[in-house]
Amino acid sequence: MTPSGKKKILKHPPHWKDDFSVDWDETDYVSRREFTRFLGLSSVGMAVGTTLIAGVGSAVRPVREAEPLRLGRVEEFEPGTSKAFEFPEKGQYSLLVRHDDGTFSAYGQKCPHLGCAVYYEPHDRVLECPCHEGFFNAKTGDVIAGPPQRGLNVVELEVRDGELWAVGGGGH
Repeated sequence: MTPSGKKKILKHPPHWKDDFSVDWDETDYVSRREFTRFLGLSSVGMAVGTTLIAGVGSAVRPVREAEPLRLGRVEEFEPGTSKAFEFPEKGQYSLLVRHDDGTFSAYGQKCPHLGCAVYYEPHDRVLECPCHEGFFNAKTGDVIAGPPQRGLNVVELEVRDGELWAVGGGGH
């Protein structure tokens, strides 16, 4: 509209049509068949790639047996106490618990939820992950409450001539 209120009639098309001169009648559209073929081939490619990545990631790795580790004499551990120790490898910690009945349990100290360090809570006689309030049974390592979906990795223990040894398991 002009200031006088009359409608302005354009003699030439707007300049953007010159800059963006697409003749829509002559453009090629993607047919449904071509789109479906592209989508199918892309899906197959993604499935094959994911399967290959999963296969390589879960390939059998050689299991290195941990060297037995002497933890100490049985009498050194008071009932209701715990002790952290490096097992099965240096830098991987496990947690030993002596229960009130005199039995022992040991577990990998890494919480299976997000990897925080688990510690023994002697008052409640449970293993606790302070990060997200995960609780584990101190005798079995099973989940009692919280977000972890599986229990702790069990460390196998043996008593030899009055000494306590970690002999297998654990890890992260």
